[in-house]
Amino acid sequence: MIYAPVIIPTLNRFSHFQKCLESLENCTGADKTDVYIGLDFPPTEKYRKGWEDIDAYLRQKETNNGFQSLTVIRRTENCGVGNPNCNSALLRKFIETKSDRYIFSEDDNVFSPNFLEFINKGLEKFKNDPSVFAINGYCHYPIYDFKFKENNYFFHNTDYSAWGFGTWIDKRQKLLEEIRTNHFFEKNFHWRTAYDIYKKHGSYRCAQYFAAAFNYGWMRMHDGNISIYMQAKNMNVVVPTISKVRNMGWTKQGQSFKNGISSKYQKQGNKHAEQPIDTEKTFDYTGDPFTFYDYNNAIAAQNNVNNKPTWRLLIEIVSIIIKYYIKKVIRYKKVV
Repeated sequence: MIYAPVIIPTLNRFSHFQKCLESLENCTGADKTDVYIGLDFPPTEKYRKGWEDIDAYLRQKETNNGFQSLTVIRRTENCGVGNPNCNSALLRKFIETKSDRYIFSEDDNVFSPNFLEFINKGLEKFKNDPSVFAINGYCHYPIYDFKFKENNYFFHNTDYSAWGFGTWIDKRQKLLEEIRTNHFFEKNFHWRTAYDIYKKHGSYRCAQYFAAAFNYGWMRMHDGNISIYMQAKNMNVVVPTISKVRNMGWTKQGQSFKNGISSKYQKQGNKHAEQPIDTEKTFDYTGDPFTFYDYNNAIAAQNNVNNKPTWRLLIEIVSIIIKYYIKKVIRYKKVV
């Protein structure tokens, strides 16, 4: 089996990072895995203590760990997040010269013992399947229905998750080229696709599709945009029926909540932190693959759920289109 390299960006969340790295170290196959840590430089003194703790911890782990190799790339200036030269982006560029695939994790995840087996076997099993974009370790929607008890994985394109995934360099590069340089969503917008997305995934994802098509300038790499791309391209991610990852990072320390955290997101954070995860040490793909859409439809039919278009969706779509044309008029006036 090919063991993909693992990349993890981090900065100052020492307790989260320590749990993340040590749970990865306990995975089956860790001794055959090369791990690359991108330690960003603190932007202000506020972040220095956590950064120093991680740096000291990694200096110990570099000489004594359970991986095939552990490489720490220490940034000499703050690279930040969400830009083309951020810490995680630089890690990806670095790994592209070494492998045709990689595994990515944020620094606040805890892994099942069979996480690496699930990802690596999936990367090999689906490497020539153009309909599969990535192997996701986190499961937003655990499958409990007895009809699917023989299956330990399924296909999904509603919620692509960055909480521990593996993908191939060529597929990611194609996505980047299309959404960043070719205005993919604007050029490939179809009303039929919008309706299909609504039927399969509801008004929220459908509104995202319209936003992507009419506001392509703000498009950048994050989970929602990748999900919309997959839906437009009829692609999926492979997801385990029992999650291989528990996310511990929805706290006030997290990047997304630097200005505070609402009670709504705190409840979601507690849910993610309590996510049941697999305890098995090994993993082999079993059962016939099914799509979450088929499963969801079966549950909806069983519960007599009516999935008709809603007024909220129409309002969201009209709002997006109006904003698009207002911006277009403003840009035109500036040019004139």
